[in-house]
Amino acid sequence: MLLFQEEPDRIFLAIVHTALEYLCEVHLVRYRQGYRPTPAERRELDDSYADLFPELAPFFTRRRLIGVIERLLGASRDMRRRYRLTDYHWLVLYECLSTYCDLHNDDATGTGDTVGAYEIERIDFDAIVERFFFDTDFLLGSVLLEAEEKAPGQLQATREAWKIAARLKPAPGDLRLTPVSADEAIAAARESPRPVPRRGYVGPYPLHEREDADETS
Repeated sequence: MLLFQEEPDRIFLAIVHTALEYLCEVHLVRYRQGYRPTPAERRELDDSYADLFPELAPFFTRRRLIGVIERLLGASRDMRRRYRLTDYHWLVLYECLSTYCDLHNDDATGTGDTVGAYEIERIDFDAIVERFFFDTDFLLGSVLLEAEEKAPGQLQATREAWKIAARLKPAPGDLRLTPVSADEAIAAARESPRPVPRRGYVGPYPLHEREDADETS
């Protein structure tokens, strides 16, 4: 499983898996397995990819992004281990979730409210980023470089965040998923997962806190 700031619940994992699968199959691969697109079809796919993911296209070709997404899916479904992501992974996850949540909330996925085993009316993307992402330094871009010029050595961003800010493509090591120990996983998780149903209708996500409902009743 992937290491998040907060222990992920079943609903969030369903959103992550569905988002990565949907965008990969529908927008990056598009054709059935075994079909070899023509050069014209590949160019169309590449152009469509650049339009859909303008923040990812400078760092990944379409084919390389497919590989990154497939590895993220595999690691996310590995229940025996936790994997630490680099900022390049966080950027991919952020952009995929952002795009998918917009499509889902606009009823543009063709699947209605269905997300895995759940029916979700609306997904609050900003809320899930705040809850599950450790930070969004990978989005700072030139702001990070300008801040370093004004206060050299004072910023604590990762090496990958600096590379993203400089618009550098990832080296193989920048895309390594690192297994973490059980103790480290427990220490990094901010809270225990909230109890959620295994399937069915859940309304909007994230779910409203029970204590909030009690306070307003």
